[in-house]
Amino acid sequence: MPKEEQHLPQLVFTVEEIAAILKVSQKSVYRLVDRKQLHAIKALRHLRISKKSLDGFISATSEGGAL
Repeated sequence: MPKEEQHLPQLVFTVEEIAAILKVSQKSVYRLVDRKQLHAIKALRHLRISKKSLDGFISATSEGGAL
């Protein structure tokens, strides 16, 4: 891996990564996407969730919003 890439922040996550971060199942992440509580994009038939979307979700839920 080139040296420049080692320090780039991660801007998008897979469903599996989001599940690990939130400590929930992958199925729960898919539900959040279906309910539009977490915004996802499709990239070559795979869902990707932006860091901005994850941060927004965490902010909304930590301010008293329900899952």
